[in-house]
Amino acid sequence: MRQETIGFIGGGNMAEGIIKGVVADKAFAPENIHVYDILPQRMDLLHERYGTAVCTDAAAAAAADVVVFAVRPQDVDTVCPQVAPYLKETSVFVSICAGVTMAKFAGYLGEKAKIVRVMPNTLTETHHGYSAVCRNGNTSAEDAAPVTAMLEAIGQVMEINESAFDTFTAYSCTGPAYLLYLMGALTDAGVRSGFSRAQSRAMTIENMIGTAMKLEQTGLHPGVILDTMTSPAGVGIEAICTMKKHGVSGAVMDSVEQAVKKANSLG
Repeated sequence: MRQETIGFIGGGNMAEGIIKGVVADKAFAPENIHVYDILPQRMDLLHERYGTAVCTDAAAAAAADVVVFAVRPQDVDTVCPQVAPYLKETSVFVSICAGVTMAKFAGYLGEKAKIVRVMPNTLTETHHGYSAVCRNGNTSAEDAAPVTAMLEAIGQVMEINESAFDTFTAYSCTGPAYLLYLMGALTDAGVRSGFSRAQSRAMTIENMIGTAMKLEQTGLHPGVILDTMTSPAGVGIEAICTMKKHGVSGAVMDSVEQAVKKANSLG
């Protein structure tokens, strides 16, 4: 268990997802997690659920070793200047605000500030999925170690260039939406084929989990495994042929492309 203190400026759903994972994983002691939110009842709720410390003002949370800035992007210009005077020189400032660059935060916090930008994992409860991380030049890997530990409590961590953050949002954070849509279609197909919805749902979930595990365990490209499942004039190749005729692969790629364009336009 790490000894650093973590201060959350904002105690919304994403902050709670991180806190829940950190406490469950015993990465940090609950009493070392300080939360400030404009709604006192929100701080009380997090304290009751996870044992976190309740702060009387933003200054108390901002004095932590790691400060997680978890406010709405539209509130950055108002809240960040209020927090900046209370940060320690050694503090690592962590932003989970979508679309807000490290350069903008440096304008409020100073050129020497240690800043880490994070796009958190959206599958926190399953401990799967990736959080994206990027640190500025003032922040060493050692400085960012507690941030990595915090994020590993809710899934995997991938360090990427800041320029790729919007694309990460559209591809990885939105990734479960693509899979859920496909799984919904497969479940409907099972019902259409004569299985109950419960049976179709169960088979779809197990097939999705098993296939993902096989990909991870073998390290093979999906197409290589697919080749082993499509015998000459068989059922599998017939299904694949139909999907190719309907342009399923192209539709998936187009969907991601449009999501990336949308994410980039919001910045």
